[in-house]
Amino acid sequence: MKLLQFLTSLTRWPRRAILVLITILSFAAMPAMAEDPIRIGAVKSLTGPASYIGGPQGNTLELMVDQINQEGGVLGRELELILYDDATNPERARTMMQRLLTQDRVSAVIGASLTPTTLAMEPLAARHGILMISQAGSRVVVSPVRKWLFAVPESEELVANETYDHMVKNGIRKVALLSSTAGFGRSARQTYLESAEKYDRIEVVMDETFAEGDSDMTAQLTRIRGNAEVEAIILLDVGNEPAIIARNHAALGIEVPLYSTHGLAAPEFPALAGPAAEGMRIPSPAMLVAEQLPKGSTERDLGMAFRKLYQDRSGSEPNTFAGYAHDALLLLVDAIRRAGSTDPAAIRDSLEQTRDLVGVSRSYTYGPDNHGGLYKESGMRIVEIRNGGFVLID
Repeated sequence: MKLLQFLTSLTRWPRRAILVLITILSFAAMPAMAEDPIRIGAVKSLTGPASYIGGPQGNTLELMVDQINQEGGVLGRELELILYDDATNPERARTMMQRLLTQDRVSAVIGASLTPTTLAMEPLAARHGILMISQAGSRVVVSPVRKWLFAVPESEELVANETYDHMVKNGIRKVALLSSTAGFGRSARQTYLESAEKYDRIEVVMDETFAEGDSDMTAQLTRIRGNAEVEAIILLDVGNEPAIIARNHAALGIEVPLYSTHGLAAPEFPALAGPAAEGMRIPSPAMLVAEQLPKGSTERDLGMAFRKLYQDRSGSEPNTFAGYAHDALLLLVDAIRRAGSTDPAAIRDSLEQTRDLVGVSRSYTYGPDNHGGLYKESGMRIVEIRNGGFVLID
């Protein structure tokens, strides 16, 4: 579809939503000039335990960069994506980041997929003065604020409060936490404990943990099952272990519902966990269930447009993490456009001035004291896994 026809079909949309699409198409009416391309680096977990997160993110960046270049590029220049695989390994992520900064000479970096890989890369971004946009959702990524590091996902505190709100609406007051002692799980555990203390209608009556790489959490779940006070379990982790926990939960016949974080809001998770995932409740960005949102809403239209583009190009459904990569590139393109420059410092300053930019996951506003994740209210929805898919329940 031609750009003019496409935008004409969207005249019913709010002005800001249309501006977002114009941004991601990057001045389609302007022909690309014969200048050097704008080099954008990315480090993603394309392989390893977090490949279900990093793989779709890499696919998204490639298809969006291709789309932008087909429509004329940014500032009259093509984008060149230099994408590396960290294999879900923090040390490799650091090595790839070093290569991007010292050999490839990129103007900005999108990455990483996870908290440990993000934190391994960030000191290099700070040392070289290069903007880095992470798709990791841990609070430690955005608090305290780091000059060169920004994040796309909502903070764990917002997600925790959204989960607690849903629980209270459904008569759940006493919960058990089951979290990993590493990375995202460790940070999320602290956040959920602190949020429960502030949220006076929720009480954490059990706090169980497991180590990264553990292959059976039956012992922890058996202890939880033995506590009659527990009305729900909150699983705090990403990777392979949550699928094991879902199977353990089903095998033990535990009747109280199993909740998780937004880190499992991906079609790959129920496929990995199998029937044991049925009934799990997960906070998710609207994009994952866009077709279930009210017809005519901006969130539905933006989410459906991205999902169609992704499906047409990759042959599969995008997950939540693909949406975060989409929004990271959207934010970066918008910042470069407003800066009118590819100077790393100018791009960073421009991104920090972002206000109300609508993406497929939420609307984004940054500032000197907020480099991501901190918003007045959550844009998450609560979904439930049914028949291997996600159904909007709140």
